[in-house]
Amino acid sequence: MLRYIHIQGKEAPKFSFRNKTAQNFKSLIQSITDGSSLVISSLYRTDVLYHAKEDHSDDIFKLWSLQEESFDPSKLQIVEGRDQALELFFTSLVSFSSASKWYEAYLEEFGHACSLDRNNPILKDLKLCEQYLQSSHQTVARPVAGANHEDLLPRKEVFEDLVRQINDFLN
Repeated sequence: MLRYIHIQGKEAPKFSFRNKTAQNFKSLIQSITDGSSLVISSLYRTDVLYHAKEDHSDDIFKLWSLQEESFDPSKLQIVEGRDQALELFFTSLVSFSSASKWYEAYLEEFGHACSLDRNNPILKDLKLCEQYLQSSHQTVARPVAGANHEDLLPRKEVFEDLVRQINDFLN
């Protein structure tokens, strides 16, 4: 099962990995879960995706807390399941793209993570997400909008540009 841990915004800097520690953290997650993992970390957004039969969030949090003294896992979003994880990944990325400086730094880290592990099954899932997003006829809220129905957009319209950018890294 695909599991996803995510944080972005002003709380994210204390959860980010510096230098090469994201790769080291990824290796630790793989040893705990016996599955594939992907860690993408920039100053204002960090994504941890991993395959595992069981939830290893608590173990991951213990390892993560070693880098940050005031680690508070309640600030992180946790999702289980492929469709839910991919939806949160891309929906939150749409919102994040409105902060162009932060978004560009994140895309740089994303590209770097892709270049290090081209055969990662999670990257293949992200590539297939375009089909998932375009096959869904539901709607999503505008990134900064409230929940009223006037602020809903067709999913394809929201994700089209973003998916194209992400697929550039994955191809």
